[in-house]
Amino acid sequence: MSRLATSRRGALALAVLAAASSSLAQAEPRVTVLPLGFEVEEFRAPQSYFARTLPTSPLLSERLPLDRPLVAAWGKEGGVALHLDKGELKQIRWRSAASGDAALHEAPRNALPSSRMQISGPLTVYLAEARTDYRHGAFGKPAEAGQVVIAEKQALGGVSAEARSVPVTTARISSGPEAVFEDREPRLVALDQTGTPEILVVKSYLDKGSALAVIGKSEGEWKIRAETPPAGEPRRWLNPAAVADFSGGGRPEIALVRTPHLDGVLQIWTWEDGKLALKHEAAGYANHAFGSTALDNAVAVDTDGDGRPELVIPTLDRKSLAILRIADGIKELRRIPLPARVERGVAALGSGPDTHILSALEDGRVVLVRP
Repeated sequence: MSRLATSRRGALALAVLAAASSSLAQAEPRVTVLPLGFEVEEFRAPQSYFARTLPTSPLLSERLPLDRPLVAAWGKEGGVALHLDKGELKQIRWRSAASGDAALHEAPRNALPSSRMQISGPLTVYLAEARTDYRHGAFGKPAEAGQVVIAEKQALGGVSAEARSVPVTTARISSGPEAVFEDREPRLVALDQTGTPEILVVKSYLDKGSALAVIGKSEGEWKIRAETPPAGEPRRWLNPAAVADFSGGGRPEIALVRTPHLDGVLQIWTWEDGKLALKHEAAGYANHAFGSTALDNAVAVDTDGDGRPELVIPTLDRKSLAILRIADGIKELRRIPLPARVERGVAALGSGPDTHILSALEDGRVVLVRP
């Protein structure tokens, strides 16, 4: 073989190696601390009431399209709305949260303190009736809720040229004297896919611990339609993680973590014929820090662009984010170490190659993860 041929073959091999190395480097997740300039105390994902209504708030100095997903983060020294513009993460700052208190209310005055409401179409749902007889302290304060309140706007009958108020009917779902709703935000999800969403809420029995309750409308009446089995002993809690069609079967699945402060068992439940069925579980994940009111520490997002979402959730020590594929079981695809523990929220903007995962850490920083 001539020296020229040998040289060409060597150059080709080096080029292939360089290309492979470049591909591997690109495949490694990138973790960047965002230069916000203030300590983040509150963090809201795009599906939250606050993030969805922020574009209409006077807090923002710039207007955003109402349908653009955004992540909101704020503290005593300022706030920021994070959003994607043509695949690039952008920031819109606002003044100190303390100067805009009127715009930061996230629930009615008669709601449980530090709780948040959710709105979908004609429905407004929130927690109310403070109870102090459970005293677990998972959120740092003893008060839990005794009621889930469902306010439902009704259609106006007839035709009139005069302005009329929209009639509203209100249903109140009681936890009963033997339990409390140990939660801070009821979740509106489409399990039956019939047009009226269901409500997911954590119900904790005084002597048996926590269960996940599904509240739905049946024959015109709101009621608790199903529950997971309770944990079995008092002050054993669970936290919902995400609801998505993880397996690609066309029906939503519920991901939750039982005892996130102990062994952190991730469970996947399906809703079948008005009943909850456990499909998969795996220990070693935690989507809550004891004493914190931040519950949204996991997110479902299609990170690889195959049309099915993965679950992004902290590991049990909350020092890393795990990306999980859920199909025939729970498979961990990778772990992404972070510079501090996750505590104040996890959210995603974009999907596939444009996936931007944002995580608020216990030290008040926010990191951007490009998986």
